[in-house]
Amino acid sequence: MKRIFILIIIQLCTSLCTMAQQQERWKFNPEEFRAKLEEFITKKAEFTSAEAQTFFPIFHQMKEEQRNLQKEIFTLKRIPKDANPSEKDYTNKIQRICELNTKMAEVQESYYKKLYKAVPAQKVYKAMLAEDIYHRMMLRQFDQRRRSNNHHRR
Repeated sequence: MKRIFILIIIQLCTSLCTMAQQQERWKFNPEEFRAKLEEFITKKAEFTSAEAQTFFPIFHQMKEEQRNLQKEIFTLKRIPKDANPSEKDYTNKIQRICELNTKMAEVQESYYKKLYKAVPAQKVYKAMLAEDIYHRMMLRQFDQRRRSNNHHRR
């Protein structure tokens, strides 16, 4: 009886360690994501190393500005549970979100002009497509991991 109990404890510890390692492997790493994104875009857009060195600083600067605008939009879309916004508050939020979306489009247009002055427009276009493809691939992988992780918990 004691041996069975010890074996069960060992099996439980092994299972918990394995699950913890799997979760650790699946944590989002922004540096790794960025490096793999650059590698994917470079390949798909057929950048030379000089083109990649010119393209990515501008690209990342654009993404940072867009991220900041998106954070503000996200904040505006959140309403605290204890808040009781008025009709005017909602109108102001909607107007500000529209302003930020317009600003986001302006930022994108401005940076894309900089990008196709730095590298051929055809390669900028391929990079745009590659970024979309990469994000879809990552979302699919995340969903598969989530499903796999939920399956193991049942």
